[in-house]
Amino acid sequence: MSLVLGVNSAHADASAVLVSSDGIVAAIAEERLSRVKHSAGFPRLAIKEVLRIAGASIDDVTDVAIARDPKANLAAKLRYVATEPKRRIAHALKRLAAHRKAARVAALMADAIGTEERRVRASFHRVEHHLAHIASAYYCSPFEHAAGISVDGAGDFASSMIARCVGRKLEVVHRTLWPHSVGVYYTALSQFIGFGEFG
Repeated sequence: MSLVLGVNSAHADASAVLVSSDGIVAAIAEERLSRVKHSAGFPRLAIKEVLRIAGASIDDVTDVAIARDPKANLAAKLRYVATEPKRRIAHALKRLAAHRKAARVAALMADAIGTEERRVRASFHRVEHHLAHIASAYYCSPFEHAAGISVDGAGDFASSMIARCVGRKLEVVHRTLWPHSVGVYYTALSQFIGFGEFG
């Protein structure tokens, strides 16, 4: 059996999904297992659980897709820091440290399932945040073409994306870059009227 493991890691709502050519085999959010709402970090328990549900081992996983690409929108990130370096460089360094930690996915996966890192032989693919949102909806849909729209607080320095989805191709038509964010505006209004951290 050939499987693709999707990993949402290093921020709130960590999760894992296993997909085969037939569609979704198993999916679960880390919070369902850790019992911590909006559980963040590496989804150790979720990875172990989706493999268990599928009756699969790490040897069956041919590809791992990580819903984050530190290189995405790099020029925009550098321009943003350059406009106010004294104020923004500390935050940029903190994000860089988080990216370095998240880059150790093979070692973290091996540790999560209790095996050696050398057994994790899958190909790793970093997918830009909003492209991951759009792909996960479109590729599991019955449609051959669609408009893909993703809007949230921010991810990989973008707060929204519009893509043209045709066949197996996703063509990005537009990105809204940080700090412009309808998602942050929504969260601020939600918190103002009394909802929790994530609106």
